[in-house]
Amino acid sequence: MTTVLGRRVVQLIPVLLGVTVLSYLLLNLLPGNVAVTILGPNASAQAIAKLTREMGLNQPVYLRYLHWLWHALHGNLGYSYVTNQSVTAAIVQSLPVTLEIIFSAQVVGIICALPFALVAARNPNGLVDSSLSALAYSTVAVPRFLLGMILILLLAAYWHLFPATGFTPLTQGVVANLRSVALPVMSMAALEFALYFRVLRSDIVEQLAGEEYVVTAAAKGAGRGRVLVRHVLRNALLSVVTVMGLNFGPLISGAVVIEVLFALPGIGHLLINSILGRDVVMVQGIVVFVASAVVFINLLVDIIYTLLDPRIRYNA
Repeated sequence: MTTVLGRRVVQLIPVLLGVTVLSYLLLNLLPGNVAVTILGPNASAQAIAKLTREMGLNQPVYLRYLHWLWHALHGNLGYSYVTNQSVTAAIVQSLPVTLEIIFSAQVVGIICALPFALVAARNPNGLVDSSLSALAYSTVAVPRFLLGMILILLLAAYWHLFPATGFTPLTQGVVANLRSVALPVMSMAALEFALYFRVLRSDIVEQLAGEEYVVTAAAKGAGRGRVLVRHVLRNALLSVVTVMGLNFGPLISGAVVIEVLFALPGIGHLLINSILGRDVVMVQGIVVFVASAVVFINLLVDIIYTLLDPRIRYNA
């Protein structure tokens, strides 16, 4: 276990450095003057020169990167001259909204996918399996924003079951919070359900057809339902853990669209507003934070996978 974790951490260091280098350089090597972008084309030469000195834009790019990296390692991702706010503080303030939506969508998607995958796998290629598979493929083909607009039209505009936009924090009531995130979570969880259903269904069918432990459990008198739940499902969940780690990046990108559509004050909404407001420092900090978060989530998935599957530890 220690060997596996040590190897993963060593591999993580160059990946994180590469992420910060690419994120920093891609934004700082764009044509044009960042100071002019922030202040606008009508700013005076004195104001542009002052902001250029304050931001260190008159220094070589590698020195600016090292200076930024040193502060980033201490939790300081810069200061926005557009909103007069610390980038780290803005991210911390917006992060709970994004995390609630992402993790709620993951949980809802997995909870819905588990029973449907078990039902479909009991009779592969049957009527129920074919119908659920068709539903899953159809759901994958529907963009998140389109599904969100349909949900707003039906559940908010016509039936008035949930608010169409806005966010209510948990401090103002659990029920009000859940109602405010219900439509965004449903919009994102639909795709998660389809993805996890397909993975679980395929893995369960494959294990039922060719694994020796299934035959052994049946020979001992275990019913098909017990074999599915107690043995096959446990092994099939390993694939779900892998997909969850790989799916974190697309979830972030989906959250950007959903937060803008439902006017949620999350990181995605902050990123879009920063882009529209030409806030280069804020955009840079958000991009680095999200990219680093994806790397750490995949490291966490590796650790969980090692705990769940002893074969990885033995091979190490």
